[in-house]
Amino acid sequence: MDEENYLDENFKSQLDAESLLVTHMNRLAIFRDMDKTRYCSSIETLVLMCPRNIREKAFSKLVELGLQRNEYGGITSDKMTVYDDLLVYVCEQLEKHKMIWKKRTMKTYE
Repeated sequence: MDEENYLDENFKSQLDAESLLVTHMNRLAIFRDMDKTRYCSSIETLVLMCPRNIREKAFSKLVELGLQRNEYGGITSDKMTVYDDLLVYVCEQLEKHKMIWKKRTMKTYE
C-alpha cells in the first residue's frame, strides 16, 4: 500500500462511558418499578458496559449469588432481591473506581 492512499483512522474523541452508565442507570430505576424482567436484564447489560475488571468481578458475583445469565423467567420477589444485591455490588465497584459518586475537592493556598 502506498502512502498516498493510506487513511489515518483516528477517533476524534473517546466514547463517553460515564454518560452511557448514567443513562443506563436511569433506565434501571424506571424498569425496577415497571418491568421486573427488563430490570434484571438491564442489570446484566450494565455489567456488560462496565470496564473489564469490574465486569469480571460482577459476573463472578452473579454466579456466587446463584443467578444465571440471560435467565429471567419467573422473577419472584426473592429473585428481585438477589438482582438488587448484584446491582448494589456493581455500584460499589463503580464507586470504588471513582466512576460514580465522585467527590470534588478544592485546593486552597494560604
